[in-house]
Amino acid sequence: MSYLVKDEYEFNELCRCAIAGAGIVGLAHALAAAKRGLKVVVFERNLYAVGASIRNFGMIWPVGQPAGILYERALRAREIWTEVAPQAGIALDPCGSLHLAYRADEMDVLQEFVETQGRDSVRLLDAAEAAEKSPAVVTKGLLGALWSEQ
Repeated sequence: MSYLVKDEYEFNELCRCAIAGAGIVGLAHALAAAKRGLKVVVFERNLYAVGASIRNFGMIWPVGQPAGILYERALRAREIWTEVAPQAGIALDPCGSLHLAYRADEMDVLQEFVETQGRDSVRLLDAAEAAEKSPAVVTKGLLGALWSEQ
């Protein structure tokens, strides 16, 4: 829906909060303001995401966050976007993430992550298990993988 606003008074009647950008940060702020009862207007110059929000390739994954408050915030943000995405007509496929290791040092990093983070939502997979998660996995030379359900 679009409006042609004639003056400042009319704009103030239409909204109490103006957000520049309909990316993930802009929409998060717009949602928070709307939940507080404010009339919100979001300004976006593009039809589809082309700015900073697309830099994460559309993934909402908390797996890389360190244990503690950052991880808890990432889980909460994921929960919010799981709720909001369908309402906004945004496709969402909570399919987990798969991180492949073809070299010994990569596998060491994955093992260390599992050992130090202590999360039930991540586990190490062998090559065959990784291939079951995704048909795109090349198993030749694959030492293992990290699977995260989140």
